[in-house]
Amino acid sequence: MNDFELLAIITSCVFVILAIFIIVFLFLFQKKQVQNRQEKAALKSQYDQEILTSQLEVQNTTLQYIGQELHDNIGQLLSVAKINLNVLEETTQNTENEEYIKQTNELIELSIHELRALSKSLDGDFVHDFGLQESIAHELQRIKKTRKFETELVIHGEKYTLGYEREIVLFRIVQEILNNALKHSNAQAIVISISYTPNNFVLTVNDDGKGFDIETALKNELSQSGSGLRNIKRRAVLINFDCKIYSQINQGTKYVLSSTNLLKSK
Repeated sequence: MNDFELLAIITSCVFVILAIFIIVFLFLFQKKQVQNRQEKAALKSQYDQEILTSQLEVQNTTLQYIGQELHDNIGQLLSVAKINLNVLEETTQNTENEEYIKQTNELIELSIHELRALSKSLDGDFVHDFGLQESIAHELQRIKKTRKFETELVIHGEKYTLGYEREIVLFRIVQEILNNALKHSNAQAIVISISYTPNNFVLTVNDDGKGFDIETALKNELSQSGSGLRNIKRRAVLINFDCKIYSQINQGTKYVLSSTNLLKSK
């Protein structure tokens, strides 16, 4: 082997080693980039979840405070007004005044009842004490009493609890869905169904209202800084639930909240 051949072999080896080095470097660099992207995505997801958790905690505390204030302050004022009307009813009045006093007394009694029902729906302790199913039943009953909507709760399977944290978030999601239906759907009937199976939990909310175009609604939320549908989906993700929304113009709206990966708390 002459010097030229030896030099050629050495040069070839250097190029091969260099090529291997470059390939390994690019592979490790790409792997590191993927890892960085995954870490950033995980940090963003964790940050979003922490923000949403904080928002839910603040909202729940605020709603509990409002519910307590409604019950304690406004409820007490209405009770005092009712007592005063009862006193008036016992005094001598002409027929017309007696009828007005009686009607006003009945309206105040109804207001007190409705106020108590509303304060319960705002109070997270109600969900803690009675569970998701009973809380939803109570909410639908309250809506039905307005006589603007027919409501129904359908249960499939044997009831179990999902744990307070999941149930309070699910209940707030249902409240937001119902609030949207009351404000915008022009529906006549709202039906909520809950399906319990050992490995799956599904909650659906249906209304027979005017419906909407989902893509347009989501685009409007982005342009108008809205958060209705997106907030519902984000809340569902927070508790490892999937949220699907089905709606078409003049064909009503259906929300499906489901989870196949939950640990039931019996």
